[in-house]
Amino acid sequence: MLDCAIIGAGLAGLVAARDLRNRGLGVVVLEARDRVGGRIENGVLADGQYVELGGQWIGAGHDAIFDLVERYGLRTIGIPAQGNLVVRVHGRLLEVPSAQDGEELTPFEVADLSQGLLRLRRLAHRLADDPAWVAANEAWLQQNLRRWVRTNLRTGGAQARFGEVYEAAFGTMAPDATLLEGLRQINSGPSLETMIANNGGLNQQRVDGGMAALCEALAADLGDAVRLGNAVTRIGHGDVASVTLASGETIEARTVISTLPPRLAVALEYDPPLPQWRLDVAQRVAPGNVIKAYLVYETPFWRERGLSGQSSSDEGAVRVTFDTTLAASERGLLMGFFEGNEAGSLAARPFEDRQRAFIESAIRAFGSEAAKPVEYVERDWTAEQYTRGCHGAHFAPGIWTSSGPVLAAPDGCLYWAGAEYSTKFNGYMEGAVRSAEEVAATVALALI
Repeated sequence: MLDCAIIGAGLAGLVAARDLRNRGLGVVVLEARDRVGGRIENGVLADGQYVELGGQWIGAGHDAIFDLVERYGLRTIGIPAQGNLVVRVHGRLLEVPSAQDGEELTPFEVADLSQGLLRLRRLAHRLADDPAWVAANEAWLQQNLRRWVRTNLRTGGAQARFGEVYEAAFGTMAPDATLLEGLRQINSGPSLETMIANNGGLNQQRVDGGMAALCEALAADLGDAVRLGNAVTRIGHGDVASVTLASGETIEARTVISTLPPRLAVALEYDPPLPQWRLDVAQRVAPGNVIKAYLVYETPFWRERGLSGQSSSDEGAVRVTFDTTLAASERGLLMGFFEGNEAGSLAARPFEDRQRAFIESAIRAFGSEAAKPVEYVERDWTAEQYTRGCHGAHFAPGIWTSSGPVLAAPDGCLYWAGAEYSTKFNGYMEGAVRSAEEVAATVALALI
């Protein structure tokens, strides 16, 4: 009998398997797809170069992933070109200088800025989604916005960078502007997190060869322990685990780790049935709705105009773009996202409609030169049978506070790992790796 059966060969499943195997335990990784990586995937363009169709960026504090990258002899590459960030807001077209043209933030300031932006985004979401909370906190929301920034961003560098980007997006911050007014602007305008990440403020990196290269290295390390094309339909989790595959085969193990996102996880059959609270929480943890797409041009023409190829907008089908051109390529790669309602409405329409919509958004940001790409590729993650949504899950108001941390609690010999189950960097690839490492350590201790 195996020590552990792991469901899913994404980052969490592969890392958990590696850690358990390194402790001398017998494992199998069961993956429904014909590839490893889960929400990490490379595509190939007509000229043979790769594009990252799924998870891509890593940054400050992602120590667990950086450690894996180093361990497997991979290297990271940064944003390919510096230049101005294009911002469209309320019909105005602005060019924001790259943060790297100014003083670089220290790692502590980057972490401070990231945490402050996360708090602000969560407040903005709650303002839009939770009227009862807004009514109960009416007086608190009237506090001065500058005061909130000084309280929640504690370093001078983070405060200064936030102010620069906020004013680029919304104009000068009035001395008497309230937190409520700021949150409303954030909900109606471009993403400040995206703007700051785009122009170098968060020092984002990616793996040379794509994050898929890291997953493939992990899988190669595990060898025959990774079984592709093995979809799981049923999990028994009594004194020992039994995992039934779509083929009818049953695999027995002392423990099982599921790395499926909550909604996919509860769709399987369980014996005994999962507790009702877990089913309820899973239904309130909606998967993300994203189509990731690329426009390929003969050259990265935007660089000749001093632009970085990165943009953020408050309107249009594609509101965020990045230059992901590889150093060795002459062609220019412009990556963007269809998100939320735009992704939902366009997903049902022909491929050509999405291509046209992306081109129109690129023209608004970069001018008529963006009208004639030589290639277009995309990945609609909601249409992927074994994903059903990306980037990560969205916790409805109050769900993370009340139930999020206990989602990772085991059910007998059944354990959970992945980006949605992590208490740190929840929803990120870093969260998936940390969750896997923690769960592997817990399972190993239980099996000793």
